[in-house]
Amino acid sequence: MNQLPRFSTGIISVSAMVLVGVGFSPSRSFGQCCFGAQNSVSESYDGRFRVEATSLTGTGHHIHGPYKFRFRALQVDPSGETEELGVFERAWATDKHFIMSVFVSPTGNGFALSTSLEQPIHFFAPDGTILATIDGQKSEEISCGSKGQPALEYKLRGRTRFGLRSTKLWLPLFHITGPESEWTYDRPPKVIVDKANIGFEPVPPSEIFWLIRMLQWRPELGRREAILAKELIAKKDEKDLVSLGLSALSHLEVTLATTTQPELWRAQREIVRRLCGHRDPWRNLNLLVALLEHPNEELRECALNNLRALLPKGEPSAQWVNKNQQHLQWDSERNVYRHKPSSETQSERDPESSSDTTGIGSEK
Repeated sequence: MNQLPRFSTGIISVSAMVLVGVGFSPSRSFGQCCFGAQNSVSESYDGRFRVEATSLTGTGHHIHGPYKFRFRALQVDPSGETEELGVFERAWATDKHFIMSVFVSPTGNGFALSTSLEQPIHFFAPDGTILATIDGQKSEEISCGSKGQPALEYKLRGRTRFGLRSTKLWLPLFHITGPESEWTYDRPPKVIVDKANIGFEPVPPSEIFWLIRMLQWRPELGRREAILAKELIAKKDEKDLVSLGLSALSHLEVTLATTTQPELWRAQREIVRRLCGHRDPWRNLNLLVALLEHPNEELRECALNNLRALLPKGEPSAQWVNKNQQHLQWDSERNVYRHKPSSETQSERDPESSSDTTGIGSEK
């Protein structure tokens, strides 16, 4: 297990919002003092996943760009010990004032990064792969939800082509869920009902239906659809490969390991984006538990049905899963979780005993 380095405590926030320097936003003015580059630590709302951002160019108010940070993603066990999930570096060649916000997903698939120096908000896998992006606006930023709001939802706001707008972002799948409102200072937010003037694009219903199909996917379906997946790859049928989803993903990745074909690469990337890096979503307990709080009722019901079918005694609650997850083992013959024998040692454990939470992989 890894030990944590010492970090500046002045910028650590339980809400996982990290400021590095001071930059411009509509609520700030120019000419402010700048703190310069600072190390920071951000955690998921439940404390199970952590991201350390370490400045590689020094810290302090005199370190004012260019900026280079090392991001280190960690999983934290109940005892406080950490396991490294991935490390990568990112740099900004500028000396402008700098704001950086890091929001860590509670399902271990990565974190959202918003900065004042680039328009897109990216969602990174622990190894630095960009899984999803919110782009096309002028200056988006994520802010912490107020007390009492769902821990998986954050406020997303920015200067859109229709003016200042605000909406909601559901972090584990990087979904814009709405409703959208005008962002003003002198009156309560006005909810936008004109579909033609939406500044942020919410997750489309077709994508929700696709996710439900992926949650209902099982390895036997993947085996039945393997021939179809290979035929679609040979035809470079991007649209139908995306529709096939998990049944096509492992075959796409094998093919792309030895060749570069734009249509196949785009299909693979689109499947990854829609799943936002979650491995085996149909049996990923971290994701399924989080989906019990998704704004979409059909997704919530699908996740609940999966948990009832996969867990011993059909226990569907988040509390039960969080308490018992470390004692569960995956039974690949029956496609269910079962309690591990109490005498089982680490060396005897099934390599598939835990629910994978990061990256996209081939069928197990």
